[in-house]
Amino acid sequence: MPVAIVTGSSGGIGRGIALRLAEDGFDVVVNDIASKKTDIDAVVAALTAKGKRAFGISADVSDQAQVVELVSKTVAEFGALNVMVANAGILETTPLLELSVEQWDRSMAINLRGVFLCFTIAAKQMIKQGGGGKLIAACSISGYRPSGKAPAYCSSKWGVRGLTQTAALELGPHGITVNSYCPGSVKTGMSLVFAERLAKERGEANVEEVYKSSSHRTNALGQELYPENIAGSKHNMRWGYLFLLSRR
Repeated sequence: MPVAIVTGSSGGIGRGIALRLAEDGFDVVVNDIASKKTDIDAVVAALTAKGKRAFGISADVSDQAQVVELVSKTVAEFGALNVMVANAGILETTPLLELSVEQWDRSMAINLRGVFLCFTIAAKQMIKQGGGGKLIAACSISGYRPSGKAPAYCSSKWGVRGLTQTAALELGPHGITVNSYCPGSVKTGMSLVFAERLAKERGEANVEEVYKSSSHRTNALGQELYPENIAGSKHNMRWGYLFLLSRR
């Protein structure tokens, strides 16, 4: 079985991708920070209950030693690493002139350095194994089109896009493909936090309506997107990530 690590997969889009990969025959490592261990265990339990091979590892993707350990434990358990989905990220919603250096640095550490560490450490393992591999990062529509009140987040996602394209050029000769997915607003806990901030600023009580009005502007069909739309499901089109994992 091919082996995949999905960072930030205790919930949201990462959880959806982990579940979908398991359904498609991958052995899956579920990862998130230590404070989310209960959620990690719940995802692993959902997978193993269906007869899938999965286990959880707590690790902070902004910490090099922890990412090294994440990869080494994966290889020790499953024998290889074929896919790294660098999905972990945070959404900092502080406006530019209120943004602290600490908030800026934390966004860059998790959203950009985290992808850098996951890519480089996973790629070294894939090169050692031979046979190539797949690196996929969570970017965002904010990596193409800036949005107000999230300068740190937008900047980090533009960085992810540049890193992805550079890594693709450098790692292609090793048979490693590097891509990112760039969804618009997806209904997760993280996006609802942003909607709560907007609602407060506008003096509106209905967070759900604020979310819909803001998210629909990034979707030509005016539809709400959920994690399973990004990951794909048995009932809808399997989105681009499945193509990114193929050899086509």
